[in-house]
Amino acid sequence: TTKFRCKLVDRSHGAVWTVVEPPTGPLLVRMLVSGGQEGDETWLVPTNVIPQDWKAGDVYDSGVQLQA
Repeated sequence: TTKFRCKLVDRSHGAVWTVVEPPTGPLLVRMLVSGGQEGDETWLVPTNVIPQDWKAGDVYDSGVQLQA
């Protein structure tokens, strides 16, 4: 059985996010994005999973590009 737990993160700056108690990986990230004239919301699930041996401060490519 796989145990999933939701953690909220805060945007620090640019593409840097912070979390109080970092989870252990591998990590699957889901992002709820909203925008447009009507405030539509869409869940994005990146194709790239953050590997089990991830390290704080390293950069991982999610495969998602967001535009303001």
